[in-house]
Amino acid sequence: MKEVFSKKHPYIAAVLFGLLCTFMTALGTAIPQIAGLKTNERLIVTTIFLIISIVIGFFLMYKSRYKLSEYGFRKYKNDTNHRVWWYIPLIAVEILPIAIAGILPGITVLQYIILLLFTVAVGFNEEIYFRGLALKTIEIKGSKPAIIWSSIIFGILHLANALNGKNALYLVLQMIFAFLVGWVLAEIVSITKSIWIVIIWHAAHDYISSITGETLDTTALIILAIQVGILLVYAAFIWREMKAE
Repeated sequence: MKEVFSKKHPYIAAVLFGLLCTFMTALGTAIPQIAGLKTNERLIVTTIFLIISIVIGFFLMYKSRYKLSEYGFRKYKNDTNHRVWWYIPLIAVEILPIAIAGILPGITVLQYIILLLFTVAVGFNEEIYFRGLALKTIEIKGSKPAIIWSSIIFGILHLANALNGKNALYLVLQMIFAFLVGWVLAEIVSITKSIWIVIIWHAAHDYISSITGETLDTTALIILAIQVGILLVYAAFIWREMKAE
């Protein structure tokens, strides 16, 4: 993407970055399904597509006017961890499903390994596009507009899961959760200047979601409601910190 275009039209450029990420993920999911592959094989093929997407994302960063360190590939800024509560709310969000729902039975060692590779690829892929490329592109308009709009794009594009046959309630809840996650992670990157922690958390979140199940029952709704509450408080606190700064 040409620098001139992204500079003149940062919001459109950010949407295009998000669409590219979503398209590569959808393509990597659809092809093995059409081919009739088994679960493990599907995840492996999807992971390969995600890795290709990651390479494309790094290429776009390399061709831009920013260095990788400016996209967050650096150590966190000194004296910022306390401003984001040492990431404790994010840890709490992940402890909940394990403590309440537990781990699904019958998962083999091979499946654990494949899921780990897959979720690391997902976390890396989505973060370099949404908290890397999209966030940095919109930052020309200011850090707060960048946080808001990158989060909106992230939340809306998660509706792409409709292609997987999810029901309407699940999609709405997922979009709200994704918006709040996008908001909090964008705030963290803006304050700490590092993307590494959010990549690790994103991968951990997807991994824990995979091994605890995604059935939309009463327990899942309770967990999701608590997680949304935690993220709301967390997002508001960090926003206040940014305002004070």
